[in-house]
This record gives sequence, structure tokens and C-alpha cells, in this order.
Amino acid sequence: MDRVIRRLGIWPAAFALAGLALFTITIAWLGWGGIVHALEQVSAWGFTLYFVVQLVVIAGLAGAWRLLLRSGSGGRFWLLYWGRMVRDSAGEFLPFSHVGGFILGGRAIALGGVAFADAAASTLADVTIEFLAELIFIATGLGLLAFLAPHSDLLRPVGLGLAVAVLGAIGFLFVQKGGGRLFRGLAMRIAGRSAESASVRMERLQAALDQIYARPGRMLMAGALHLLCWFATGVASYVAFHALGQNISPIDALAIEALLHAILAAGFFIPGRIGVQEAAYTLLGAVFGIPPDVALSVSLLRRARDLIVAIPVLLIWQGIEARRLQPAPGDAP
Repeated sequence: MDRVIRRLGIWPAAFALAGLALFTITIAWLGWGGIVHALEQVSAWGFTLYFVVQLVVIAGLAGAWRLLLRSGSGGRFWLLYWGRMVRDSAGEFLPFSHVGGFILGGRAIALGGVAFADAAASTLADVTIEFLAELIFIATGLGLLAFLAPHSDLLRPVGLGLAVAVLGAIGFLFVQKGGGRLFRGLAMRIAGRSAESASVRMERLQAALDQIYARPGRMLMAGALHLLCWFATGVASYVAFHALGQNISPIDALAIEALLHAILAAGFFIPGRIGVQEAAYTLLGAVFGIPPDVALSVSLLRRARDLIVAIPVLLIWQGIEARRLQPAPGDAP
């Protein structure tokens, strides 16, 4: 783990400190009293339902990833479910950017029996398709904002950010066609210090990626499943607001969730988007008439839900990695 963090550099840690400062400022500005009062309204049943919806979303994400793997390359559904949990937990709660989550998620399925080339290629393709689906989801939220709050100051910056993101997605697709340093670096980090890492070649990786993109039907199905999962996050948001006693409509919850991800995408370089998520909820709550303490409470409820998943996942992952570093019986000391 330390080796991975050193490779990713110190910038994520610096951004994490900036995000923590923003988090502290947001909490201090609103005060703990109203936030604690709002969180006290959450019933065990409401939080359980919120948690279950997220587990269902993860199942959809794992299914989309599985669609991209070549037949015969290994990777049963539950392995992809595990890999997705590792990806999200590492990206949100370890002290480096979401790129680190991509690496560890791909590595998790590689250690589960998927060839490193397939693990790297499917990870890159899955991240790309998920991002494209996210752009459609954000565009939907932008359209809802224009309809529900046509004079909102958020319309222009979100629209411009979406346009820039579309250009970035096109560039990312172009880079994949030729491999490039990004793909090579991702693959080698997934391989790590394994015996196979020395034999992983760019040609094999590019061949695995080309085979994925040569099956547009499965890519479209994966994209549709990703888009469905993005809309399902709107359902989760609806459940969270109602668990806090806020009677908002499903359309409002969907718009808030979509616009939230537009803001979070801009702060992707901050590990866990700490501070950014809290400020975004507060800002969007004001647009849709939700009290700031309630809006911020939804963010904290979201972090509590994700933390319940992340703690056991990261502990198990650390145990698996530690076991691999132990010398096999009979090895020379």
C-alpha cells in the first residue's frame, strides 16, 4: 500500500487537507446543533433502506463491469462485486485520488483470477463507459434545473463544465485507441510486483482493450446499466432526504443528485471529495428550498453509509495483500 501511495505522489494528500479545511469551515458556518438534530430524526429502518439501495446499485455496477470482460477470462459476478467495492472504498477513503481506487479495484479482480491484461483493459473501459453515462445523467439534471429553477446561477457553470467534460471524454477515448502512457501506467500498477508483471506488454493490453471495443452490443448494455445505476442514486437520495424528514419529490431528489455529481466531478482530485460534497449539498439545498442543516446531514448520512461498507472491505483487502507478501513455505529466507 505504501508503495502505491508513493507512486501517486503527495498532491492527493495536499488536496485532502484543503478539502478537510473546506469541510471544517462548512460545519462551523452551519453549526453542529441543527445538524445533530436533523440526524437524530433518522430511523434505523430509514437508514437500512438507504444502505440496501446502495448495495443494489453496486450490484448493477458489478454487472456492467462483468459485461466488458471477455468470455473465458474469468471474473464471476461476485468477484466483480468485490472489485467494485474495493474500487469505491479505496477511492473514497484512502489518502489518494480516485485513480488509486481504479488501480486497486482492477488489482482485486486480477488477484481473484482475471488475467492482468483483462483486468486493466476492463477497468479502463468500465471507467470510460461509467463516465459517459454520468455525463448523460448530469445533462438530465441540468435540464431539470432549467425547468425547475430557470433563473438559477448554477445553470451557466454546470453547462460549461458539462461541455468541457464531454471534450475530455472524447480525448480519453482517443488516448485508449493508441494505448499511451496512461493505459500502460494503470496496467503496470494493477500488476504490481506479481510474477506476471514483467511479462505484461502493451500489445497484450491493447489487444484486450480492442476486443472489448469490438463488441459494441455489450458496451451499449454496460452503458445502459451504468445509466440505470446513476438514476438509482437519485432513488437513494430520495430515500435519504425522506429519512431525515424532508418531503421532497423524486424529481427534485434526482436533480439534486445529478447536479451534485457535476460539482463532485470538478473536485475529483480531492480524495473522497471531502468538503466539496458537504459544500455542494448545502448549495443545492438552497436552490431547492431545503434547510442547510438538513442538506448537510444528507452528506454526513451518505458518508456514514459508505464508511460502513469501506471499513470491512479495506481491512479484508489489506489482509489479502499482506498474505501475498508472505514468503511461501520452502522459500529461502
